Amino acid sequence: MRMLFAFVLRENANCIDIGAHTGAILREMERCAPQGRHYAFEPIPEFYERLLLDFPGVTISRAAVSSTSGTATFKYVRTAPGYSGLLSRTYPRGAKTEDILVPVVSLDDFLPPDYAPDLIKIDVEGAEHLVLAGAERLIRACRPIVVFEHGFGGQAPPGDVYAFFARAKFRIFDLDGHGPYDKATFLREYHVHKRHWNWVAHP
Repeated sequence: MRMLFAFVLRENANCIDIGAHTGAILREMERCAPQGRHYAFEPIPEFYERLLLDFPGVTISRAAVSSTSGTATFKYVRTAPGYSGLLSRTYPRGAKTEDILVPVVSLDDFLPPDYAPDLIKIDVEGAEHLVLAGAERLIRACRPIVVFEHGFGGQAPPGDVYAFFARAKFRIFDLDGHGPYDKATFLREYHVHKRHWNWVAHP
């Protein structure tokens, strides 16, 4: 992912980090595009507070991203925060979960009308279909690169994810550079091989 960012992001590229967590990916966005306007979304309060301190030049929102705006119950996995998300998923053995109420936004509703992202990163533990549904207008208009996590164990239907990008006329590759994936190969990777869970979609 670092190599991808280094190759495709101009200094003034605009990036969105959905599921920013501790900021590892956001830091790479700032490094490669220091003059860009960046947005980050992180609903877990303690991680959100840390991001505010570490990234003063980024617009940080304590919200989950979904298909609509409002509030929702968020599954916070205290023993493995990286598995937290709006939807239940497969968790590591012995995981301790807690339901917290969080704001939710759709990108189409939330972002200012003059904002055009060059890259969107999505890591939402099985709710990526909801993020995409709430960003369809933005993605169709701006044609950003979309880097997304999507693997077995979450609730996002792989057929729906593939269909979204097919409608937008985006091609899907894995982060190792294999592809473009057709629908049958993408579904087989999700259900059978399970070797890849990080993907890149672009026009």
